[in-house]
Amino acid sequence: MASPHPSDHLAPLAPVIGRWRSSGTVHDGTGAVTGRLAGSDTYRWLPGGAWIAHEVDVVVGDEHVVVHEVIGGRDAATGGWQMHAFDASDSPGVMSLVPQEDGLLLLRGEGVRSWFDVRAGDGLMTTRWERELSPGRWVTWMDMRFERVPDAGDPSLSS
Repeated sequence: MASPHPSDHLAPLAPVIGRWRSSGTVHDGTGAVTGRLAGSDTYRWLPGGAWIAHEVDVVVGDEHVVVHEVIGGRDAATGGWQMHAFDASDSPGVMSLVPQEDGLLLLRGEGVRSWFDVRAGDGLMTTRWERELSPGRWVTWMDMRFERVPDAGDPSLSS
């Protein structure tokens, strides 16, 4: 199978495609570290290159978290991309991912936001998640790093 080619509007997300070893810290409302997280994130092109599938499999503290997400589709309101996340909830999470002038990607959802640095280093991404405790009061929720894992020849994992 040939490697899918991304749609032009998704080309800026090509650096995230692949397997990543995820790690980080979880913070409480005061900023104190209350736990650690570890696991994996995998981003792959879906057929046609118009969407990206994101699979999350991490342990946060003592909780095993599995999320399936799709990224793509233009978000007309932000100029970025739509994100739809599916986990154990009754309804999907709906977010947007917006490129910023400084090269970061801003994820925005109800009560959460995150800044991804997809070029933090060779084979490295980082992100800082924040949650909104009250209107306009944002606090650090998670600090994460992602280290690239070799793709073992899967063409959907090639950027």
